[in-house]
Amino acid sequence: MREVSVGTNHTAGSKQTVFTVPPKHYAKWNLLYVMNNGANNKTVSVWWYDASEAAEIEVMNTVTVTTKQYLKMDGGAYVVLEEGDQIRIQAEAGSTLASINTFELITSRNSAIT
Repeated sequence: MREVSVGTNHTAGSKQTVFTVPPKHYAKWNLLYVMNNGANNKTVSVWWYDASEAAEIEVMNTVTVTTKQYLKMDGGAYVVLEEGDQIRIQAEAGSTLASINTFELITSRNSAIT
């Protein structure tokens, strides 16, 4: 097991993949931190892409982040991501948002997660 943090400066108005679980691993996603560095309130949307189902699951939809403030999702819980799963984030057009996501990366005992 190893912990991994991924920092991203977001391209406004564009959905970005911020993390993909590597082959032969799974991950516990335990922190999402989004900072609004701009002068106006802006929104952020977040998705978990479940590779085994080829489906996006909406985690949050156009949640407002107040100017110079942050949004933190941790709550002492986590989401288990499997090989190939992704976390995707979209910042509102005209925004200056950054995010930090932290994952606990764990090697699978075999290549197929069961």
